[in-house]
Amino acid sequence: MKRLLYMLALGLSLITVIGYVVGKNWEEAALLAEVEMDQQQKIKYWKSQSKKGNPDAQYKLGIYYEKQRTDFLNAQKWYRVAASKGQHAGAQYKLAQLYMNGQGVENNLPAAMKWFRKSATKGDARAQYFLGIAYRDGWERGENFIEAYKWFLLSNRNAALVRAEDPRFDPTVALAEMDERMSRFDREQAQKRVDKWRKR
Repeated sequence: MKRLLYMLALGLSLITVIGYVVGKNWEEAALLAEVEMDQQQKIKYWKSQSKKGNPDAQYKLGIYYEKQRTDFLNAQKWYRVAASKGQHAGAQYKLAQLYMNGQGVENNLPAAMKWFRKSATKGDARAQYFLGIAYRDGWERGENFIEAYKWFLLSNRNAALVRAEDPRFDPTVALAEMDERMSRFDREQAQKRVDKWRKR
């Protein structure tokens, strides 16, 4: 009887392992298929998904128009749809960048700050980094080092994403520079604000 139960358990374990491997291979094959799609197929897919309201597809379409076509009008159109209707943090960040640089839209710092804030609140490290810059350099209402330090701390959680946007953007370097300008008390106040922000 023990031998029969042992064989049954072994058989079930084997079936489970095979099912996992097959399932895992199917998942990897699906990801590979998307990677192997040529650019035109991807664009066609993103357009069809964008029309159905998929914010990720809208964001990818915006990136395509901005980076590969240098068509800022279409880029901002798709970023705006994903940012407004889909509440996509990446699209909100990209839209803020377009407003800040006057690409596809008029240069408009208040609009850029609005979209940076929305994106940063959703956790986009790139937008958090730029809020840190804005508070450090006084883009709106004068310098606020404690608030700047807070946003640099938050963006530093995903510093690689920030640096991937542009190697000059580095929350770690920004924090080190701020350390020299701020008192320990002010840095502790910034950390308290970070802790409060994370609990919300």
